[in-house]
Amino acid sequence: MTSAARRRLYFVFLVSWVVLTFGLNSIPRLSIPLHVPFADKIAHFCFYGAMGFLCALWRRECGRSVPRAILEGAMFAALVGAADEIHQRWIPGRTEDVIDWAADAFGGSLGAVLSRIFSRLFPFLVAE
Repeated sequence: MTSAARRRLYFVFLVSWVVLTFGLNSIPRLSIPLHVPFADKIAHFCFYGAMGFLCALWRRECGRSVPRAILEGAMFAALVGAADEIHQRWIPGRTEDVIDWAADAFGGSLGAVLSRIFSRLFPFLVAE
């Protein structure tokens, strides 16, 4: 797969993931009965971790250095998380929460860092 094709694929995955995330967070009064402490924070962490991961891979394929791609992936996830929390203010049964945003930002940051580790383990993920 060429770098340009991989770049487009990562961009499509990233946009799809953001749309899915906003779509799920737009459902009024969505409640999934899980009997796990802090399940909602874990969900935020994981969703935004995947977002940071995809963004960092996409930025790497756009020619960014590894540290810059990680920083951009983490920042993107944190900014989208902040926008999502503000967006939830207008959804019935939803509230904006700074702790949810922190889980978004930390998850996105870890996901961006993991993109480096996974690209070393699986070299086909990025063109070097």
